[in-house]
Amino acid sequence: MIADGVLRLELSQPGEQIRACFAPVADRMPPDRAMLQESLAAQGWQDARLDADAVNAFLAQCQGAEHEIAAVVGTLLDGEFELDISDDKLTLRLTVVAPEGGRPIELEDIRAAVTGLQVTAPLDEPAIASALAAGSCENVEIARGTAPRPGTPALFSSMVQARKPMVTEEEDGRFDLRDLGSLLLVNPGTALMRRTPAVPGRDGVDLFGKPIPAEAVEDVPFDDGLTGAASDPNDPNLLLAVIAGSPKVMARGVSVSPVVDVEAVDLHSGNVTFDGSLRVSGDIRTGMSVKVTGDVVVNGTIEAAHVEAGGDVIVKGGIIGKAETAHGDSDEIASVRSKGAVHARYIQNAIVEAVTEVIVESGIRQSDVSAGERVVVGTPTGQGSISGGRTRAMTTVSVATLGAPAGTATAVQVGLNPFADQQRADLEAQRRKVLEDQAKLQQLVAFFAKHPERATGEVREKARATMHKINRDLFELEAEIARMTEQMKPAADAVIVTGRRIHGGVTLQVGHKVLKVMEDKPGGQVRVVDDRIQVS
Repeated sequence: MIADGVLRLELSQPGEQIRACFAPVADRMPPDRAMLQESLAAQGWQDARLDADAVNAFLAQCQGAEHEIAAVVGTLLDGEFELDISDDKLTLRLTVVAPEGGRPIELEDIRAAVTGLQVTAPLDEPAIASALAAGSCENVEIARGTAPRPGTPALFSSMVQARKPMVTEEEDGRFDLRDLGSLLLVNPGTALMRRTPAVPGRDGVDLFGKPIPAEAVEDVPFDDGLTGAASDPNDPNLLLAVIAGSPKVMARGVSVSPVVDVEAVDLHSGNVTFDGSLRVSGDIRTGMSVKVTGDVVVNGTIEAAHVEAGGDVIVKGGIIGKAETAHGDSDEIASVRSKGAVHARYIQNAIVEAVTEVIVESGIRQSDVSAGERVVVGTPTGQGSISGGRTRAMTTVSVATLGAPAGTATAVQVGLNPFADQQRADLEAQRRKVLEDQAKLQQLVAFFAKHPERATGEVREKARATMHKINRDLFELEAEIARMTEQMKPAADAVIVTGRRIHGGVTLQVGHKVLKVMEDKPGGQVRVVDDRIQVS
């Protein structure tokens, strides 16, 4: 309390309110605001919260006071603070309200409050000291737990690369655009997708020292039921193609289809070569090449292209090359070779070879067609025709009309394997090569006989194994050549069936017997009877 005989200040019970008292004295001026502020400062209460209305009323009363007066003019307020814990219990924040003439907040006050909350996370005392030095703060972080670290889910990365064309440079420096197609194919062993296993998360700890479990991360494997693909036996996170075909990339795997679907075989797709089957919704364009080990199914036509199939070739349209040029340009002729059957609506200006049969709906024109078993064009009494070119089959050629009214040269042959000559020639070439290898090995054996010191154990064993293989290969080739020779004998039941007409200009061959038809004649069955060709 301060008293100067005129103005004194005191704290009223319970000691928070400031009470101003004034006793008038003759020849003394009543207190004004400056005197009041000096008195507050002398007490250390200069920051007290004053009631402006109460102060004004008190000073006004002092002007006309005849006896002591008193009034409450303000309040002393201690500093305050508040601790806030976030909903996830990971962050502790501090808000400090500055004192107004009262006691300031100290570090120990905050420490005690934090302990009372049972917070075990370390305090950021520099942050607290800075807030207290500033006198006040709002939502300052003073402690933090450890948040759980999220895991990483399994990652699937496609390794299927866009096709890298094998560009062929021609002699004049140009490039074959047919090798620049975009059709994507893979082979067995091609890497398709890499799986990076999931990484589990790390648990966190809240402000109270309690663990916060990290969210579980499922370590998803490759999809089940992927066709044409399997994990690498030495690396289960690497997916490999197990067949040749067209890859389809999915979210968690890649399937490989042995049947490749394309809109057309043209410059966009490029030439097609792979192990599997091909389905073409459009055409196989002129100049393109297809070589597959399975079937070829074409909804459109095969133009002057080259097609080789290990299975059947089915053409919903036709096989149509261009008429042979004066220079005999083979690129203008359609070429289809099948180790199965060939089915087409029509064949024109083409070379067609099938190991089993060739079935044609309407007609064959100016083409070379060969079948290991039979050729059937339309029905014997229908409209099917063969005109121009050469048609050969082992057992049967069946057609309604042979040749054309204009006398177009047309050759039809049955009773002989149309591929036997070439197959025998190939076997003979292989036999010659084996005999050459045998002769070289015999020279080596003779050399060792003269120089036994050079015939080490390893060399001698290698020579013996090589000789055994050569003898086995030679035996198998001799048997195959004998079988092929037997097949070159005429088939006794071979027949040419013509249901309606045989035009002049047609050459008929059954086995080794040949009949040239000079004038039109009715159709019938052409066979060898009593060593002569007869039409009946």
